[in-house]
Amino acid sequence: MDDTFSYEETSRISSRKHAVLDWLELNVANLLRDIEEQEFWSIVMSPDSDRVFVRALIKEVYTEIVGYQPRVIEAAIAAIAQMPRSMSPRLIKSMLIHQADEFEHGEMALRDLLGLGESESEIRKKRISPEAFAVAGVWWMIVHERDPFAYLGALYLFEGLTPIVTGLVKGRLQAKGLNESMLGYIEFHSTEDIKHANLVNFLISKVASDNPDSVESIKHGFESFRAVYPIPLWRAAFERAKANWHSSNLVLPSV
Repeated sequence: MDDTFSYEETSRISSRKHAVLDWLELNVANLLRDIEEQEFWSIVMSPDSDRVFVRALIKEVYTEIVGYQPRVIEAAIAAIAQMPRSMSPRLIKSMLIHQADEFEHGEMALRDLLGLGESESEIRKKRISPEAFAVAGVWWMIVHERDPFAYLGALYLFEGLTPIVTGLVKGRLQAKGLNESMLGYIEFHSTEDIKHANLVNFLISKVASDNPDSVESIKHGFESFRAVYPIPLWRAAFERAKANWHSSNLVLPSV
């Protein structure tokens, strides 16, 4: 027997689905509705919005990912290390392999920034934004509080929402002239990330079933992360893009 749970194996989650997943799915659906009410979402999704501005907005979003992603991965691995020693090593290995698959996604966003004409040296020396700092801070607080089950709730928000959002925006961005050298992060997460979502569903169901006391921590991790991600982060990226736009004496079209 393999000593990890394969992505194919974990896609067969339906027969073992824990009730906490219903709560998480409902909250992601509600969050998606909140996102769709945001001005930045209307700008990205509108066929009438200025393609140059949309490109500027996506640059800001990618810059945030470059800022928070390596810090989140480091905290995630630390949280996994705090899991109860009674937990199956097979589960721990699966969690760690998932984080290994996520390890260079910040670099993936950086490559897209290069495709958009940004300078690598400028990106790497840029200070992390306050909003990205807050994103990373939630993950490090999970570690600080030694509440590793909260990690799974925060992880669900990443893996449950990202495939949906990237799938929705990919075609709109392509219509704005963004090509594959600028959309590697979005292309990957709209397709390959679905198997990650299946794995996370499986892990949460297994952990919650084996550890009933973990459910409240899972929910708290989700809610804590939702307080800073994604709307506050994306809204701040939008405001920076607008400020740069207006400083160039250009008028942002209304949608």
